[in-house]
Amino acid sequence: MGLSLDDLVLGVAAGERPALARALSLAERDPTSAAEILSRLAPHLGRTHVIGITGPPGAGKSTLVGVMLQQLLDTGRSVAVLAVDPSSPVTGGALLGDRFRIGEPAADGRSFIRSTATRGSLGGVTSAARPMVDLMDAAGFDLVVVETVGTGQSEIDIAELADSLLVAFPPGLGDEMQAIKAGILELADLLVVTKSDMAGAALACQALRAVAPLWRNAPPIHAVSALTGEGIAGLIEALLARVETSRQTVRHASHVAEPARPSLVEDYEQIRRELRLRLPFDPEAGLSLRLLQPEPGARMSGLQLVVSVRPDGNAFQLGAVAGALIVLAAEMDLSCTVRDLDLAGGVMRLLLDRPARDT
Repeated sequence: MGLSLDDLVLGVAAGERPALARALSLAERDPTSAAEILSRLAPHLGRTHVIGITGPPGAGKSTLVGVMLQQLLDTGRSVAVLAVDPSSPVTGGALLGDRFRIGEPAADGRSFIRSTATRGSLGGVTSAARPMVDLMDAAGFDLVVVETVGTGQSEIDIAELADSLLVAFPPGLGDEMQAIKAGILELADLLVVTKSDMAGAALACQALRAVAPLWRNAPPIHAVSALTGEGIAGLIEALLARVETSRQTVRHASHVAEPARPSLVEDYEQIRRELRLRLPFDPEAGLSLRLLQPEPGARMSGLQLVVSVRPDGNAFQLGAVAGALIVLAAEMDLSCTVRDLDLAGGVMRLLLDRPARDT
């Protein structure tokens, strides 16, 4: 039997794991309902410290998270982990690789591990990550660890979510560090060179120390090995020092003050789900729906959506989808306007945005 929103609110506030799990699933597929739950959980938000862990693929992030999880639990704290996995090309869900590398939750219930998929997000985390973290916060966890799929120069969403940001790198940084040092590294609170038991770890630390003074902040550098345990205690000590002293930072205050509200991307995903339910045909069988990424440096409000006819589709479907998009957007207090229509070419461009009165 499914739980009502009232049941979920009460269950999450009480720290009940089944209610939290269902609320997290709701955040992934129904942002509007998740926002309603979070608005009612507002008095329970703002107590946790969010730890972001990012870095290039292969840096050993998941293994590091598993070791850190046990160390943090040993301090008596409760810890939730949100592991953002790549999306499955078949189902669109999480591949769950990170979940297996991190391990299983502690038997005493003080830990909770959840995997979620990026679902096309370009920022290293899923668009549902923020409400999912807030739900873990409302459930009473002292710390929430968010592990990304791996970042590049522009993938800095995790920096806006985390109170403390750890960037992990393996030995042999080379050109990879040069490619991203101007992005996520500048925002790091702690730099971690993983696999310190391997050759090249000392050179990696040296390379980071050489460039760190050029950034706005020069974060401390920790060399650790999840295999031998070297450096882990020092990393945990430095992290917990930040936890104890950063409760009133601007970053943390912004997390607490910002109201829980679905993003436009989350609203768009909700609209896509409603399209499949309300139209008498599968809109994505004969049509292609995709979001246009804005050009670097461009300032444009809203989301640009392109709908095009597939070889087995037709112009009638294009018109039906356009009308349905406009109606569904209006039901969600959004605006959806046709910006360009090429019937001969079977292509339509739309703009999904919030009305000016909501801004």
